[in-house]
Amino acid sequence: MKLAVHLGVVLWLLVAVGAWALEGGTVRGTVYVAGNEPLPEARVVVVGTDLVATTNAEGQFELRNVPPARQELKISFPGYRDSTRSVTVVAGQVVVLEADLELDEQFGEEIVVTGSKFGEKRLESPATVETVGAKTIQQVGGVSYLTALAVMKGVDYVDNGINEKRISTRGFNSQFNSRLLSLVDGRLAQMPINGLPLGGQLPTPSLDVKSVEVVVGPASALYGANAHAGVINVLTKSPWDESGVSTVLRGGSQQLLDGSVRVAGTLHEDFGYKFTGELFRGVDFAPSREQPSHYYGSPRLPLVFEGDLMEDYETRTAKAEGVLYYRHGDWNFKGGYGFSLHDGILASNGGRTHLRGWQVHTQTVSASNPNWFAQVSRTASSAGESYQLERLAGLVQAGGGAPSDPASLEEIRDRIEFIDNSQIIDSEVQYQNTLGGVKLVTGLQLRLYQPSTGGTSLADAGGTRLSATELGGYVQADYSLLRDTLKLVAAARLDTHSNYTPQFSPKGAVVYSLTRTQHVRVGYNRAFKSPTLIENYLLINNSLLGNRNGFLIKDAEGNLLSEIRPLVPEQVDSVEVGYRATFFNQLLVDVVGYHSWYQNFISALTARANPAQGTFAFYPDGRPVAEGTPAQGSLSTFSNFGRSRVAGVDLGLEYQLTPHVLLNGSASYIRLLGFTYSDPTQNALLLNVPELKLKASVTLQDLVVKGSFVRLFGRYQSAYAFRAGRWDSALFFEDGKVPARFVADLGLGYTFDNGLAVSANVFNLLDDKGVEVLGAAPTGRSGYVQLSYTYAGLDF
Repeated sequence: MKLAVHLGVVLWLLVAVGAWALEGGTVRGTVYVAGNEPLPEARVVVVGTDLVATTNAEGQFELRNVPPARQELKISFPGYRDSTRSVTVVAGQVVVLEADLELDEQFGEEIVVTGSKFGEKRLESPATVETVGAKTIQQVGGVSYLTALAVMKGVDYVDNGINEKRISTRGFNSQFNSRLLSLVDGRLAQMPINGLPLGGQLPTPSLDVKSVEVVVGPASALYGANAHAGVINVLTKSPWDESGVSTVLRGGSQQLLDGSVRVAGTLHEDFGYKFTGELFRGVDFAPSREQPSHYYGSPRLPLVFEGDLMEDYETRTAKAEGVLYYRHGDWNFKGGYGFSLHDGILASNGGRTHLRGWQVHTQTVSASNPNWFAQVSRTASSAGESYQLERLAGLVQAGGGAPSDPASLEEIRDRIEFIDNSQIIDSEVQYQNTLGGVKLVTGLQLRLYQPSTGGTSLADAGGTRLSATELGGYVQADYSLLRDTLKLVAAARLDTHSNYTPQFSPKGAVVYSLTRTQHVRVGYNRAFKSPTLIENYLLINNSLLGNRNGFLIKDAEGNLLSEIRPLVPEQVDSVEVGYRATFFNQLLVDVVGYHSWYQNFISALTARANPAQGTFAFYPDGRPVAEGTPAQGSLSTFSNFGRSRVAGVDLGLEYQLTPHVLLNGSASYIRLLGFTYSDPTQNALLLNVPELKLKASVTLQDLVVKGSFVRLFGRYQSAYAFRAGRWDSALFFEDGKVPARFVADLGLGYTFDNGLAVSANVFNLLDDKGVEVLGAAPTGRSGYVQLSYTYAGLDF
């Protein structure tokens, strides 16, 4: 009996000693930057194990059950140099350490978030991401932040007026381009009715923009519908990024007067606030009588010049936005409201629209911590007294021509005003973590589109309610091998739409680091574009129609010429090969080649039937389109047609010649390799963008005079054929192409030590009278002087 007891005691001691030996220790610590500022979301890894922790809002972390031994901890955060610390771990005990990360100032290694939905170095991103920061936006000048995007490699930039700029990527542009998804801080920033980026109608003034990131190329695997050609994400400044009061006042040619203000501050480190506002006024460029594209009406009667319908080309914008912030432990909460009011000219595929009192309202609430992100936003619009100029021209033409006083047309304008009380509800829940060395991002998105036009532009007259719902789920895994020299990225997304069958969007990429500063990538993406509300439900003049149900095109004898099937989502599959590298901490090289395959391509608004030419349109049930009206049998609509292949290459170079001289240049070439279709009533597909784009800039910073800058930028685009809706270069130019154009801009400025800065910008320095796209008025030389002041403070 005693032997059994002794054996039991010995066995218990052995088990206890073994358990003690297996028990790990705990490592706790805090990660700082600049010696005293806590760094949230830094990654702490026990080298050689699967143990990983992420710091909270106070920069603190904890690793439990760390094997007893001398361990190496690797601490990292994008944009900062990795830090490795050695600690001796004892079973059952706690080790405490502090680490301070230093900013990685390696040339060209900006941190971007849009390509993968988490922070990463742009050099190592598996996607093509272009970015501009607040400093570049300030130097480039321009009323809108979009002006600065003209410098981006691979981006097609269109100047439609002093406050109307647009961009597109990878071809197939139009005056209603909904293939580029627009975001602000990750929330949808598009017009509810037509899917256009808010652009100049965004409630956020340029003064509050921290940076703009553009993913060039398909991105549906993470962003869903209409990230077909890429994503533009405007990132704004939080009160912790920049607190205090900032003001900007500018004035110049075109009677331009613009003032904006930003007030931001913090209270007790946990509360923050931000308020911005802007008032803008100017007179936009007007089309000339020598431009045949700006004459409207039926060709059977004398055409009406657009300028005879306008009292003036005044454009005005008012913006206001307020955001409140709260931090609690690991969590960050934000809620905001924005408003913009806009008067001006908006080009569309159906003509030009005179916006009068067009309003945009945005509301957003969000919550996030190192692992979770949730956001709900609403974007609503109101058309005010806006109307379409071409429709006004048709009524004026039928009444005998334009009057001597355009003010007498107000009664007609009132009769043809748009109604638009539409809204989009956009929501997302996202989770990210590192599990077993795999960086995982997954989430759900729900978007609800609710148009309301009272039948003035959509088929919702007589109380008919239209709506569309998009629901998508995505997952992306990012894993590094071979001592972080080989990164594998895979993603997939499934989207359902209330009108269409589910869409599957896969993505795969490999990034290989030849050295720390040289990276090669190969990637594949599939993306899709869902038909917008306009493309499905358009209804103007009974003959400009959306294509939700299809049409039949017949000749005068009733023979079927074409069957236009109802719209389905457009799809693109794209392969990219890229190389990014920096040399000597002075030269950045970025080159990418791509090949894309399109199917079910959605056309721009296109004339498909014209009784004067012997073609007649019918609904599938046999009823004539526009039955009982003068337009009976006429049809302009949207359709899926053909398959196409597109290939291109973008090359960018950036050279820091000296600490005070920066050279930048890019060349882009895109080609439509092939297109097949069988419908004789459909025009052939056009690329609709210049095949060749060249851009270059020279920036002198603090040269000779400290605090000064001088920047000269030039861009060239080749001649190209363009067709979208009523705009057809074959009708308006002798050689059928929008002429080639070269534009040069000049900016210079000086910043005083007290926060005051003065600058001047001249756009289109050589006064080129051409246009970059049909539908725009020639933008001659313009310029302004800007005065800004920044007071750093309001952080309590």
